Amino acid sequence: MKQELIGPTAALAVALLSKVESKHTDFTRDIVASAFEDAYLMLLEGISRVDQAIADNPELGEVDLD
Repeated sequence: MKQELIGPTAALAVALLSKVESKHTDFTRDIVASAFEDAYLMLLEGISRVDQAIADNPELGEVDLD
């Protein structure tokens, strides 16, 4: 697991869990772990898509700091 993604993954997992809060009043360890895993995989997929878009269009990765 990429250490820098732990915080964003946790935030996304909380958002996912808030969507199902009405269905579950008590979140088991399995429910939380599953939400965290789903969130992590979503973030990795998003990063991969951005990386691919930059690879396909290098000008997207250019940053003008002036």
